[in-house]
Amino acid sequence: MLHAMPLPLLPAILIVDDEPFIALDLALAVEDAGCLVVGPAGSVREALSLLASSRVTAAILDVNLSDGDVTPVVDILVARGIPLIFQTGVGLPASLKARYPDLLVYAKPVMSERLVDMLIGLIPQV
Repeated sequence: MLHAMPLPLLPAILIVDDEPFIALDLALAVEDAGCLVVGPAGSVREALSLLASSRVTAAILDVNLSDGDVTPVVDILVARGIPLIFQTGVGLPASLKARYPDLLVYAKPVMSERLVDMLIGLIPQV
């Protein structure tokens, strides 16, 4: 009798950015890299909802969204050990930088493919 090997789960990348064109570009880069897109979320509220209902392997985050900064999202991702990268035009708030000094921050504009490649490199291999 043949037993099928389970297919590996594709990395699921959460995209959080309130600029639709940037979010779309990131989503296309994530798909081109062979990963699943979670979102994109354009607000902290949407991102928190996705984190509660979706499998997330890694995340690309903007800092300032329409309903505030992403600190609550970052806190959950870090607590779960989920790798993340920031893409922002304003830098990290001092409180976030002090709490998580080792997080990777890229200034906009950044090539989406580069961000996705960097993020995939941070995902632990199982």
